[in-house]
Amino acid sequence: MKGTAMGLIENRVSVVIPAYNQPTYLRRALQSVVEQTYRPIEVIVADDGSPTSLEPVIEDFASMEDEHFKIRYFRQAQNLGVIDNFHSGVAQAKGKYLVPLPHDNRFTDRGFFAESVKIMSRHSDCHLCYGNARYENSHRMALSIPDMIQFRDGWSLLEGKNFIQLYRRGGMDWSQAMMLDHEMALSLRVYGEPFVVNGAISRRLGIAQDDVFSYVFLLSGVGAVALCEKPVCEIGTPPESYSRSNRSWKDTKGKVKFVIFYNISRADLKGKYAFQVKKIAFKQALYYVDCIFDSRIAQYYNWRPEIILLMGFSLLRKSWISIKYLFKRGVNVVRPNTFKKTKRN
Repeated sequence: MKGTAMGLIENRVSVVIPAYNQPTYLRRALQSVVEQTYRPIEVIVADDGSPTSLEPVIEDFASMEDEHFKIRYFRQAQNLGVIDNFHSGVAQAKGKYLVPLPHDNRFTDRGFFAESVKIMSRHSDCHLCYGNARYENSHRMALSIPDMIQFRDGWSLLEGKNFIQLYRRGGMDWSQAMMLDHEMALSLRVYGEPFVVNGAISRRLGIAQDDVFSYVFLLSGVGAVALCEKPVCEIGTPPESYSRSNRSWKDTKGKVKFVIFYNISRADLKGKYAFQVKKIAFKQALYYVDCIFDSRIAQYYNWRPEIILLMGFSLLRKSWISIKYLFKRGVNVVRPNTFKKTKRN
């Protein structure tokens, strides 16, 4: 195997698993990677200071390691938070391709890695493979894929501008099953500021850590995206998962999303679809503009005139929504059920 100019191993897949507690889920995640038909694979498990070390889980897989399959485990001395912990794992990844795998998820399709590498190897302008997923203990699918998309052997190659339109505003929704061209991602600096809310920004703004999968936007801007129709992954839903148990995330997710999408919209992006990606990102930022009437956010942007204008727009929008609500309540008092919602057949 030869290395790239950036020191990456050309055909290796790096799987980065940020973990905290939940040893049963971590064991399932690791087993699903072991069962992938593709090799070589390196797995990097970043334990974010779990009260009880997760190392015994890793030891259970020691007999499965060989020259083409390696597992590395490290435990943070203190809890860093979901993004900083993930990035500490990404910093150690040496593969040409990278798979982010939250420890409560697992792959259910043994061929996803092999198919993804094959597609990106054949199509030099494809830097992201994106798969459908199913939620744990449910028949609900992560993606609502439009009928207009044509698939061949379960895959469709979409222009980045078309994919990102469907991804955020076209009703397709989002999934956690993906493989990135890690070399391209590093060249675009997708894992760092200003495209993520890391620990430093989190503390500065009083909001949760997250990246809102910003790398999906940035990689879509430089080329094609391969979309897999079938579910290749199961999304775990334990009560202790980050989005369910983290109060800061629940309370501040609107601000988190505004900051990330706004930063994408004003960044100097490269790629043939950069303009379309920035446009969609700005529309997404506007969707969360109601959440940004916050002096800390204004200070973060040095009280930029555009931010002050958006904050004013936020106030007007909130006032308009309140007026509409009061109007509907008043009408319903005079004419009951005038605005009653009806179910569609």
